[in-house]
Amino acid sequence: MATLGFRDRFFSPPVARALTSPSGILCLGAGVAVGIGVSALTGGVAAPFIFGALGGVLGYGGRIAAAVPRKDSGPTIDPFGVAEPWRHAVKDAQNARSRYRDAVRTFQAGPMRDALQTTSDRFDDAVAECWNVAKQGQVVSVARKRIDDREIQWELSQAAAQIPPGGTATEVQAQTIAALEAQAASAQRMDQVINGTYAQLQLLNARLDEAVTQAIELSVSSSTSDFQPVSATVDGVVDSLTALRQAMTTMDDPAAPAPQTDPPSGQIPGTAGA
Repeated sequence: MATLGFRDRFFSPPVARALTSPSGILCLGAGVAVGIGVSALTGGVAAPFIFGALGGVLGYGGRIAAAVPRKDSGPTIDPFGVAEPWRHAVKDAQNARSRYRDAVRTFQAGPMRDALQTTSDRFDDAVAECWNVAKQGQVVSVARKRIDDREIQWELSQAAAQIPPGGTATEVQAQTIAALEAQAASAQRMDQVINGTYAQLQLLNARLDEAVTQAIELSVSSSTSDFQPVSATVDGVVDSLTALRQAMTTMDDPAAPAPQTDPPSGQIPGTAGA
């Protein structure tokens, strides 16, 4: 997810505790003492006050700076941690993010560049969500490979052959056939999830590329168009990826439908043709 900015990290509980902590007071006193000691080397009546105050500020400020939470680098994303086709989807999202950052660097310093730089955090969210979806897709793909379609079909044909022509299956035979058909249905649902999810990832990565193109267009345009189309496109992609990730958890419910290959209407605002 997006990392916290300096302002959010500064106004945080660890910093608030450091402001009144005993260690903060000790650092203040130590800084004052060091400053007064240094002032002895310079002489002058005002020197102890000036150096003492400066030392106190440095000591106390250093304690506060140490309490500011470090910037989170975000989740570790390794496309090679998943197999194809999921690897390709993650790499596509990462490439879109890199191209977007390159496009933003071409803007002159100013409000437009600052606004587009903020949207860069949402690109981080999109890549992270794509990675989460890819990992879940990998789990489904691995599980799907454990289902032997040929074995299921062979056993179904064998069970059907045991029923006399024109006869009725016994209770055991009917239950056996039902169990085998349930296995085949599970495999079909998993295929739908895999194919539908990857199709969604392809679509949403195309939307990310669209946002990159919108940013590039702004960089060479002489108009004063705002950045809202870019922001809306990326926000829509993140929302859709989040919904897709959540939808994949319904694999635990046999009656749940597989993810759709087309996003719901209005799911991705601000895109071309919307």
